Order: sequence, then structure tokens, then C-alpha cells
Amino acid sequence: MPACLDEYSLSKSLKAAAALRSQTHLKALHAPIIKLGFSRFTIVMTGLIDASLKCGLLADARTLFDDLPHRDVVAWTSMIVGHARHRRFHESLSFFRSMLATGTAPNGHSFSGALTACSGLGTLSYGRQIHAQVLKKSIFELIVQNGLLDMYCRCRCLPAAQRLFDSMRVKDIVSRNAMMSGCLYCERAEEALKLLAVMISCGARPDDFSYAICVDACATLASMQQGIQIHACIVKGGFDSDLVVGNALVDMYAKCGCISSSKLIFETMHTRDPVLWTTMISAFGKYGCVEDAISMFERMEELNIKRDEVTYLAVLSSCSHGGLVSEGWHYFRFLLEEKGESFVKPEHYGCMANLLCRTGYLEEALEFIESMPLKPSIAIWSAFLNSCRMYGNTELGQLAASRLIELDPENDSNWVVLSSIHAAESEWNETWKIRECMKGENIKKEPGCSWVEVNDGVYVFLTADRLHPEVAEILQTLDVLRKDMVVMPV
Repeated sequence: MPACLDEYSLSKSLKAAAALRSQTHLKALHAPIIKLGFSRFTIVMTGLIDASLKCGLLADARTLFDDLPHRDVVAWTSMIVGHARHRRFHESLSFFRSMLATGTAPNGHSFSGALTACSGLGTLSYGRQIHAQVLKKSIFELIVQNGLLDMYCRCRCLPAAQRLFDSMRVKDIVSRNAMMSGCLYCERAEEALKLLAVMISCGARPDDFSYAICVDACATLASMQQGIQIHACIVKGGFDSDLVVGNALVDMYAKCGCISSSKLIFETMHTRDPVLWTTMISAFGKYGCVEDAISMFERMEELNIKRDEVTYLAVLSSCSHGGLVSEGWHYFRFLLEEKGESFVKPEHYGCMANLLCRTGYLEEALEFIESMPLKPSIAIWSAFLNSCRMYGNTELGQLAASRLIELDPENDSNWVVLSSIHAAESEWNETWKIRECMKGENIKKEPGCSWVEVNDGVYVFLTADRLHPEVAEILQTLDVLRKDMVVMPV
């Protein structure tokens, strides 16, 4: 330690340790601070608390905070923001409430941390209370406005987010990205793409996250043409080597049915990033290239690239898409035996159940579902019910439907599928009873929906829909195609 050590130089050293996220450097500073009596300086202790939080030492930070004789706004804010960053949202809001109870006035960063916690928990009501406090105190800092914007988007209150966004006098790239991400999160992919166009027309320069969000929007819409246009902008802007953007592009091209482009982008990235490899495995699986997906998964082991739970989920999903039961069992059992039960998530169980259901192993699927160490989800029973309908197993279909109706009585599709199972087996009496029950409960089958991209537009069609302006021409063309179709002999 230097001879001229004072509270200000220690404060700078703590900031450096925090920036490095280095527990080793932090602990080397902690002991001298206590030993040499610098714990009496609030600036030093606040810096130590902040550094402990950034280094992931939350328990140490709490002990230091509790020992503080005087807790100023900086100390409170460090605890609020630090716990929110580590996804300890309940603790973050608890500190915020305690701060208000002591009469300490929050600053912009305090509000921002509390809003992050509200976003993580989806607590719209408390987020609105914070918004009211912000308005009452006339706090218009951009960090707070962006926090409110993100909170409303994550709580799926898009109209409030839109009103706030429109009222903001200053919009930085964080504001615009939050609004685009919110639109995508709330299933408004088209609006996200429109916001990108508005951003560019206003002279604002999109960053890597802007493009990644919009590529994801194109993937959601399966809009290849718009995806190619955004890809061109990405290359022009120099973001084509960015990992976040690369991941989004690989996924987008796969979902648009162009796996060759996904593979080309992956190969040009020249990286061993596990997230990108997982995305490519998932892309191969969804496109039906199951052997390529498995080969890439095994290649990760050879190259010593970490395979996490998401990677295993991707390879299990690939086995499910390809109907590879033995391979699926191999990887699932490997998860249990080598990684441990705590590593296996509900999604892994769901994927394995879905694989057995898809391939018609209904008895095995039921045994697997009932032996799971966790309660089967609605999604698992839905997959089982649909497979029972597909393979005409009325008995098991009734069982699955009864479990689903217990778990999700408001879902109309469960009744519809059960009715279809009985109808397929010509059990008209049971079918009539179910449909009469559906009428009594005012349950209606939702019409099927599909869309197709033609030239510069995406056209949406509903079953029995006659509202399309060119419906006569469409039906006439379909009739011609039907007449021209020739059934080839087997």
C-alpha cells in the first residue's frame, strides 16, 4: 500500500476492482480499509459496497450496508441497483421501499434500479406507483424515462409505453431499442420494423441491438425479403461480425426456410461462442437436418466448447423433429447421469415427452410423463393429447383431455381436440355430447390461420374468410389448380 494512501485513492482503487469484477483485488483492498481505520469514511464504505455487489458478493455487501452508521442516497442506490442487476428483484424493491421509509429522496439511478426490478417481476401496479412518484418529483432524466419505457414493455402494457415514448423530448438509442424490443415482446413485430424505419429517417444510427431486434422480428414474421434488406444494412453498417447480430441472422434464415444462408453466416463468424453454436444446432433441427445438428453437438465436445442446458435442449429438440427416439434417450439419460437432476429443466422433460408423443410411443410417453419428478405442464399434456388424436388412441386421448381440462378449463382447444378424437373413431354419440357441452359453455373453435409472403407483402388467411379483396381470383386459381392436379399411382 502506498504511504500517501487516503480515502480518495482508495475509492478510485475500489472503482477499478469493481470495473474488473475482480474478487481477488477487492479482498486485497477490504482488509487494509478495515485495519487502517478507513471504514469511518462513507465514500470508502459506499465504494466497497458497490464493488462487492458488482463482484457478486451480495452477502458481504449486505453486511457492510447494515454496519453503515449513516446511509446516504448513494449507499441505498447501490443496494437497489446491485440486487436488480443480479436478478434479486424482490430484495431490490425491498431496499427501495426501506429507502423511502427512512425519508431518503431517491435519485434517477434509484428509480431506474427499482423500475428494473419491476420489469423483472412484471409488477405493473408498483411500476405505475413509481411512475407517479417520478411525475410528482418532476424527474425527467433519460435513465428514468428509459426505465419506465422498459417496465411498461416488459409488463406487456404497450399502449402506456407508446404514450411515454411519443411524449419523450429526447430519445437515445436505448429508448428506441427498448420500444422496438417491447413491440416484439408484445407480438407486434411489424411495429418494431416500422420503428427501425422511423429511426433511420430521423437520422439516428441503429446499433447492433437495433438490428438484432429487427432481425428477430423478421424471423417472427418469416419475412425473408425484409430480413435480406436488414441484412444488407447490417453489412453496410459493419455489424456483420457482431455475435448478437450473427445469432439473430442464423435463426432468421432458418425460420425463413433458408438453412444454407444460416450455415454460411455461421461459418463466416469463425468463433467458438457456445450461444452461436447452439443457435446453429437449433436451426439444423428445425429445418430437419437432424444428423447435422447431432454432428455439431458432438463437435462441440471435441472442441471443448461448453454445452449448457440450452444446448442440450436444442439437440433434444432436433431428435424430436427427426423422430430419433434412441438418440433422444441417449442424450436425456446422459443429462441425468452425468450432469445431475438439478441440471435437467422442465423444458428437457417436455422435449423428451414430445419426442415420444410424436413418434407414436404413447404408452411410453404416458409412463414417462407420470414418472416425472415435477408436475406435467399444460404444454406436455397438450402434446400428448394431439398425438392421441393423430394416432387415433381414444382411451389415452380422454385421459389427456381430462388432465388438461383440470389444469386449463378456460382453453377451448382442449374440448375441440377431444371432440375430434371421438369423431375420427366414429363415436358420434360421444362427439355429440361434447359438442352440446361446448355449446352450453359458449365454446367455439378458433378458425385456422396461415400467411404467405408474396413480393412486397405478407397476406394473412383465415379458414372460411371471404374478406380478402381478391378472394374471387384466389378461389378461381385454387379451383384451376385442383382440377390440374393429377393423382400419381402408387
